[in-house]
Amino acid sequence: MTSMAAALAASLPAPVVEPVAPPPQAKIPTRMEGFLDVEAARDVDAVQLSSLAFLKILKHSTDVLPPPPAQLQQTDRNAPPPTALSARPDATGVLLGLDLDGVMEVEDCFALPAGETSLSGKSYAASILPFFSDVNTPDTPVGVYLSTHNGGFVTRAAVELVLAVERAGARGRAVLVVHDAARADASGDVSVKAYRLSEGAREAAKGGKWDNAALVENKLTAATLLSPLPLTVSSPSTIRALLSTLTTPASSAAAAVPSLASPAVALPPAFQALVNPLPHSLPAYLGDTLDALTLHAHEANNLAFMTRQIGRERARHDAAARERDEENARRRKQGLAELAPVGELRGGTKEPSRLEMLCLQGQVDGLAKSMGAEAGKGLVRCYL
Repeated sequence: MTSMAAALAASLPAPVVEPVAPPPQAKIPTRMEGFLDVEAARDVDAVQLSSLAFLKILKHSTDVLPPPPAQLQQTDRNAPPPTALSARPDATGVLLGLDLDGVMEVEDCFALPAGETSLSGKSYAASILPFFSDVNTPDTPVGVYLSTHNGGFVTRAAVELVLAVERAGARGRAVLVVHDAARADASGDVSVKAYRLSEGAREAAKGGKWDNAALVENKLTAATLLSPLPLTVSSPSTIRALLSTLTTPASSAAAAVPSLASPAVALPPAFQALVNPLPHSLPAYLGDTLDALTLHAHEANNLAFMTRQIGRERARHDAAARERDEENARRRKQGLAELAPVGELRGGTKEPSRLEMLCLQGQVDGLAKSMGAEAGKGLVRCYL
């Protein structure tokens, strides 16, 4: 019975396997080919921040935040001294949007818990991103926002988070939006700036080294770590149409003529009295600058200690290699077997990262410039 079934199966023609056509690729509409940079060939030239994301950043920057966690400190060096600047928490979050024709359009954002510096599978950002796609909201990370105080600079954790966003979903291009919360509280000025990592910083990040040789090779300083970008805040057309129709109602016929008391615009400018801000603002700027100098000096001492330790390890290794060579030369003369040569020095010779030093240099520079600008503004108000 089995042989008959085998004979019948052999007599049947072989089945013809038709080739499976590959799935059709999504074709970009012709009208969008000039705007969508699919191959990521063009760099970001400007940032357009939606009013929703802008208000979320302002809200998070002014919230009461817990102190920075201990894991933000580098484990290979001594902890920094306690200062008011280092104990002040910075609000961080992820920007969501799309890159269109070299303009990074930020449509939404969400806050990150303190100490979050990656977008890995177990991070908070990776767990919350799927919920944005469920509600038809852009879920592509395109950058990071950070809150500073009194003109402060970017932190090492923020730079690492920007690099994580570039590796995760920004195709090597991520932006950084910095909001100065202290300036808004002191004088009412909204200070929001946009940056991107410079080419030298990206090259240093590709090699995974921020040592002295990488900084010299890529010509990296605190001034060249970030490249500024123009930033605009956009509002939906419906909101702009609503604001254009809002007017202040006139209480009488005499008030029909616009004046400072009864303007004809929806949001009149605020004419504040020229009060000298120096007694309140200048001590805060001076205290933050002194704290930044303290942290900079502490990091410089850490780098100096680690450099001396590396020099001692290398000198000890070179001395052991010379002794082994001399011992082998004596054993060759005596006709004895040579000892194994001393291997390469592996542990303890890696150059320390200088990214923290770069950020602290920028911190000192930014705080000093802001203090000078605040002093100049107070001087002008004193003599008006």
